[in-house]
Parts: sequence; structure tokens; C-alpha cells
Amino acid sequence: MVPYVVFTDPELARVGLSEAEARSEGRAIRVARMGMDRVARALEMDEARGFIKIVIDAETERILGATILGVAAGELMSVLEVAMMGGLTASTLRDATFAHPTLAESLNNVMTAR
Repeated sequence: MVPYVVFTDPELARVGLSEAEARSEGRAIRVARMGMDRVARALEMDEARGFIKIVIDAETERILGATILGVAAGELMSVLEVAMMGGLTASTLRDATFAHPTLAESLNNVMTAR
């Protein structure tokens, strides 16, 4: 895995497989997508532009990749990268307790989104 961040406004960050790459490999996937306008911390910062998109293996629930366009996307992508390195599942992040209001707590909601 080689993550990257483009420090535009808002930031663009990616790690792992894109949806197209996962599909081209013939993987059964679920794609979780949520607008940054549903992230409490982004709203409080008046930075609700963008989205979070996570590619999840449909059978194992392992996170295969993520694309984030939004405030502090690189920081949030790094949380997902660590989860991927540790083999955590989407449901583990969905059920985790994150401090409120943080960008990390958006992982609770995005893991249930479609």
C-alpha cells in the first residue's frame, strides 16, 4: 500500500484499491460512500465539501481501499490505512467509539452507507 495526499482545497487522499481496480480484479465488493456534509466535525468547521468512499471486500469485510476528498483527508485516510494494515473489518470501525466531534467518528456512519 502506498498512500498519497494531494494538498488541494479540499484535500484528496487515497490508499489501497480504487473501486475500478477492485472490480477489474474480479473481487466481490461493497462500496460505502458518504458526503462530507454528513460529518459533524466538517459541518462545525464549515468544510462540508467532498466525500468519503471506502471499498470493502463483500465476503471478509476487510477494507480494500479508500478515497477521501475533504477537510484533513490525509489524516482520515491514515486512520483507514492503519485499519487496513491491522486487518480490521468495516464492522469493527462501524462499531468503534470515537471521540465527538472528530473526523474519525465519520467512520461509524460511512461503514453503514451505500
